[in-house]
Amino acid sequence: MIPIASKRPIYATTYERRRRWTRFLVLVACVVAAVVAAALGVRAWQRRGLARYPVAGVVLDQSAGHQDFAALGDAGVDFAYLKATQGASYFDDAFTVNYDRSVGAAVRIGVYHYFSFDSTPEAQATQFLKQTGRDWGSLPIGVYLTYYGGYADDPPAAPTLTQNVGRFVALIQKATGKPVVLMGSARVLKAVSQLACQHFVIGGGRPSHAQFWQSGTLDCDGTRLPAAAFLGSKKAFAALGR
Repeated sequence: MIPIASKRPIYATTYERRRRWTRFLVLVACVVAAVVAAALGVRAWQRRGLARYPVAGVVLDQSAGHQDFAALGDAGVDFAYLKATQGASYFDDAFTVNYDRSVGAAVRIGVYHYFSFDSTPEAQATQFLKQTGRDWGSLPIGVYLTYYGGYADDPPAAPTLTQNVGRFVALIQKATGKPVVLMGSARVLKAVSQLACQHFVIGGGRPSHAQFWQSGTLDCDGTRLPAAAFLGSKKAFAALGR
C-alpha cells in the first residue's frame, strides 16, 4: 500500500506545466521589453543629439506620403528636403504635391536627386532639370549618394565617382545658379571629399565637418519622419542658399 504522504494530486502535473509556461512567457516578455527599451533609448539619444541644434528638419520621399507643411512648422520643423528624381528616369510620386503644399509655409524647402552609378551624369542632370522645372526650393540642391545594391561590396573607384558626381554638380550649378550639398554616409562622402561642396551627413555620430546631419526620427502628427538638423546658427541658416 502506498503511503498517503507520497500521493500527488491529479492536477499536480498540469499545475507544473502551467507554471513552466508562465515562467517562459514572462521571460519572453522581459526580452521583448528589453529590446524595445533599447531601441527607444537609441532613438531618444539620437533626438537629443540633434536637439542641441536650433534648426530642425526632415527628409522626405514618396514613402512618407503627402505632408501638411503648416503642421510640420507647428512641430518645430524649419526645413524639409524633398526627393525629386533618381537616376535618369525616376521621378518621385510625392514631389509635385508636396512642393506645391509647401508654398506659403514657414518650412524652407530643399530638393534632392538620388545619384545613380549606372547612368551618365548628363542623362541624370537632364532628368532632374526636366522634372523639377524651377521648383528648386530655397536651400542648396542635394545630391544623395549611397552604395546601393552590389556597390555596397564593390563601390566605384573614388576617382571615377568624384569625376562623375563632379560633372553632375557642374551641370546642375550651371543650369540653376544654386549651390549643391552632397548627402550620404561619412564613408561615401569621404570618397568625393575633393569636390568643393557642402556636406549633409546621414547616420553615424555627430559629424565634425558638415553643414547638415540626419539621424533618428521626428514624430509629427503620429508619423515618424527622418530627422535632420542644420549644424549652424539660425542666422547662418537664414543666409543659406540665397
